[in-house]
Amino acid sequence: MEINDINKIIDFNKKYARLIGMLQTSFLDSNYSFTEAHILSELSFHPNSSATVINEQLNLDEGYLSRIVKKLTNELLITKKQSLQDKRIYLLSLTEKGGEVYEKLNKLSAELVLSTTDHLEEEERKELAFLLERVKDLILK
Repeated sequence: MEINDINKIIDFNKKYARLIGMLQTSFLDSNYSFTEAHILSELSFHPNSSATVINEQLNLDEGYLSRIVKKLTNELLITKKQSLQDKRIYLLSLTEKGGEVYEKLNKLSAELVLSTTDHLEEEERKELAFLLERVKDLILK
């Protein structure tokens, strides 16, 4: 790969990270970081997951993940229950409050997408969605 192509990818990554608020201490002006919101999202789609399963998806430092799980548990957004099949494993799930927070963050995220693409024509939005799906397919095989 040519250095010019590498620099284009780096430039896009930097600008996109800023756009979606990854560099802010709070995600979408909420009380939660991007990583915390992502964990809530994972638990929304995969209830009763262990921290190990979540970490397979997010590839976080185990200590960092443990601190986030503790914070989200203390804030009553997730529950942590010992597995009946394996007493060494704790299963994580969203509480009702956690589901409400996730839904709010998901709505704010959708609003961000709409606001950043509202200048595009419908065909351009479809093309963007297609291209982003293609990027995902190429990079996240």
